[in-house]
Amino acid sequence: MLQTYQPKRHEVVTKELLLSLANEQQPRRKRKRNINSLDQVQEIRLEYRSILKIDCLWPLSNLVKLKLNNNDIEKIENLDSLVHLCELDLSFNKIKKIENLDNLKMIHVLSLYANEIEMVEGLDSMTHLSILSLGKNSIFDLEHVLYLRKFKELQSLQMVGNPCTERSGYTSYLLAFVPQLIYYGYKMISSKQREDAAERHRRALANVLEAEAKKQKELEVVQHQEDKVAQLSKSYVEYLDEDCLFDLMYENDDDGKILAKLNQETEAANAQYRQRFSAVCHELFELGLKEDQKRRAEIDALNSVVEASICAATIKARKIMDSVQSKRAEISVRITQMLREAAISAEDADLDDETIDQIDKLAKQLSNEFHAYVNNVWKKLMREETLLHEQIEVIDDRQDRMLNRLKDWQATFLKNLVDDEIERSRSRILEISHYLNYHRENATVAKILGQQSSQLEHLSEEHEEDLEEDQDEAKEALPGDNDSNVTLIDL
Repeated sequence: MLQTYQPKRHEVVTKELLLSLANEQQPRRKRKRNINSLDQVQEIRLEYRSILKIDCLWPLSNLVKLKLNNNDIEKIENLDSLVHLCELDLSFNKIKKIENLDNLKMIHVLSLYANEIEMVEGLDSMTHLSILSLGKNSIFDLEHVLYLRKFKELQSLQMVGNPCTERSGYTSYLLAFVPQLIYYGYKMISSKQREDAAERHRRALANVLEAEAKKQKELEVVQHQEDKVAQLSKSYVEYLDEDCLFDLMYENDDDGKILAKLNQETEAANAQYRQRFSAVCHELFELGLKEDQKRRAEIDALNSVVEASICAATIKARKIMDSVQSKRAEISVRITQMLREAAISAEDADLDDETIDQIDKLAKQLSNEFHAYVNNVWKKLMREETLLHEQIEVIDDRQDRMLNRLKDWQATFLKNLVDDEIERSRSRILEISHYLNYHRENATVAKILGQQSSQLEHLSEEHEEDLEEDQDEAKEALPGDNDSNVTLIDL
């Protein structure tokens, strides 16, 4: 008789399921303890449960080891909260892409065996990865070899079962370019295999090393520049040691750039301005560094004084506490001696009520004496602590007052600077407007023609006056009455 087909029943991850499994999977020595909170769980197995989706794992905030193998998971997701995870097993699933693992920086062991992965990616944050299993996937190209090269702690790799491993010389290529590997395919790599692989790919390996060295140098230059800017920013002088600030002023000023290159005169003026501006910036840069050194020296001096005060107070408090121990030992000795004497007396004869009362009275007296001493010590310690706290508060109050005065000065200085600039700008704008209006009003054609006519009339009048003066001079130069027949025209 044929059995009816029963469809696969997919299980959903819930808090109840996690708690149940956590209690079931406890080591035998710990099974008497019932787990009520998922943040106590460090290891859990969710294998062979036909799980379709990774979900509801965020309460496992202290999880160290997680097994999700042999399920029907298609996507890696919802693992961001498992920041303490060191071992993750996702083998025998239906995963097509390595993704969403950026927060799992503590992973040492990762298994993605028997999935549908085509590309090795998404592992950049796993700097501590030492064991990686990617066998029986769909990885074909060889780019993953250079990608795996940067995982310096990678010691064991499984790639068998991928199309790439069937390509000629794959193993040799892998061993040459991932020299940190100790095991490949769960077998230890021999020295002979390493040497042969390195020799076979010697030239290509040299090119890769050269490219890596160049890239590393570039990264170091960038990092050095970032560190320099960060250090200078602490001194409040970043971008003042070069022409950066000057260039930033023109970064979004297209008109200014055009004007600066308008002609030789503007270029010369701009170059001169850049030189003077950069000189001022450099002076501020040097001043800022000197002031930063002063601040650091002052901070170190302040910390030294505070630490010395705390150290002195601690030593004094320790001496006081030692005196308490001494006092307690002294009282203990006296009580022990008293009880010993009482025991000796009891051997000779029964203790009467008066002797018992005396012992009890003396014990109470010693107890009260010790309590009084302890109270006195408490007052001393509290007085020392209060004194130290008040000294630090005085320093803090003084610092606050200095900062407030500095802020007030800065606000006043900036306000005066802005007010002066506004007044100067307005005066300059008014002056420019008046100048242009004057030329605009006197630059019409009629006025220009009128001015030219006036100039011509003035020149004509001056010419006539010159002629009259010449005639008068000529008359005066004529001879007397005997030569009256000589006319002016004849002359």
